[in-house]
Amino acid sequence: MSINLNHPIKIIFDEIEIDHYLPSIKFKIDLHLKQFTHFLAYSGEIWIDCNNWDQFSKALSEGGDAILNDMDNSFFIHIIKTNGSIVFTWSINRQDPDGNVMSAGYSSNITDDAYAVIRNEFIDYPKWW
Repeated sequence: MSINLNHPIKIIFDEIEIDHYLPSIKFKIDLHLKQFTHFLAYSGEIWIDCNNWDQFSKALSEGGDAILNDMDNSFFIHIIKTNGSIVFTWSINRQDPDGNVMSAGYSSNITDDAYAVIRNEFIDYPKWW
């Protein structure tokens, strides 16, 4: 199972493992971002708690602010709706045991149509829990 988004950034969530004991899903994430003359590519694996997935999907279906984060609180998608505008934000912040940090992020205004695509991709994802 996968989720494919193309706007405002290209991001693919590919399911690679599930945990029934602590209901969660492990995804391989591939992200490609082009802004002006800059290009960013990110690939990694994250675990998302199914409760967080449900909260994110519910917030999207109700048309409110929504936050999806991994279980390490290092990967975030945050969608904020205020005064007729919708802002999509993505960020990653990882630190290794030696204290080395990798950080990246992106924020963009999106249209109602882009919001609808994001909402539908997450709401329509087949749940096993």
